Amino acid sequence: MSRRRYKTGDSLAPLFITFGLLVVIAIGLTAWLYYGGSFRTSPEAGGVVIDLNTQYAEDNERNAEIARRVVGAGGIFDLGVDRFQMGMNRYPANLDEMQQEPPHLKRGERWSGPYINNPDLLIDPWGNPYQYRVPGVHNLEGYDFWSNGADGVAETADDVGNW
Repeated sequence: MSRRRYKTGDSLAPLFITFGLLVVIAIGLTAWLYYGGSFRTSPEAGGVVIDLNTQYAEDNERNAEIARRVVGAGGIFDLGVDRFQMGMNRYPANLDEMQQEPPHLKRGERWSGPYINNPDLLIDPWGNPYQYRVPGVHNLEGYDFWSNGADGVAETADDVGNW
């Protein structure tokens, strides 16, 4: 009858270490699930807690101000449209004409663009494309240029336009 002999390297230490790590992970997961609602706010210096709803509203107001500057008279887009109109004797039919020369120019049209060098300028602060319409519904003698605002839906209270 032979007896099994244990080597000096055989130990239960790796098993206990693995078990301990699993316990720590389980405690962390339990705490995260139990206290998860309180993780929606984060402490700042001085013990002040940031209310994310307030922060979201402030960010939207800041974004709306940026959009007002872009779509308003004298804004980046307005200046580009003025330059386009001077050379082409008309408003651009769409935003693509602000960036690329139309394939067929009519007599008297002189495209000297691009009038918007950076296509990112045609994206509003919420990450949605600005909207353009000619002739305008709000500006009957010109064009409408607007952002659909934070909700991304047209013709709602948060829209920011050149009217």
